[in-house]
Amino acid sequence: MTENAFRSSKAKYNYLLLDPDVNRWYSNVARGSKITADICLRRLGAFCAEYGLTPKQMVQLSDKAVTDLLLDAAGKFEDRGFAGSYISSTLKALKSWLRFNGVIINVKIKIAGAYDTPTLENERTPTPEELGKILRASKPIGRVLSSLVSYKC
Repeated sequence: MTENAFRSSKAKYNYLLLDPDVNRWYSNVARGSKITADICLRRLGAFCAEYGLTPKQMVQLSDKAVTDLLLDAAGKFEDRGFAGSYISSTLKALKSWLRFNGVIINVKIKIAGAYDTPTLENERTPTPEELGKILRASKPIGRVLSSLVSYKC
């Protein structure tokens, strides 16, 4: 990441990219998907902030200690009511960072509701009346896009 790109970014955890190892990991993930890399960086940063660790300190833990840390964190996040999909995403990012540094977690960490999408459970298709309101309130390009989406073209 260039110095200008770092300065222009407003991401909360971009300071982690100052560490060359984190930057290499982030760049490697970003070659697959920039969005995934950004999510992984946020998850790693939030976890480290929550547990008072740096990414390097996490890598330096023994295999047993890091496994226990992830297992305990999964339980703690479940107890706090975090969505299973969020917990799963966090663990995936942490395991990616650890794997990048040669630390392999062999224990399967079970997460209740890992594939649930609670933010989408109340979604529904708009009624014809609601669609009409959307179309009347939209600019021409919005009408075209809404029409295309509503008819699944």
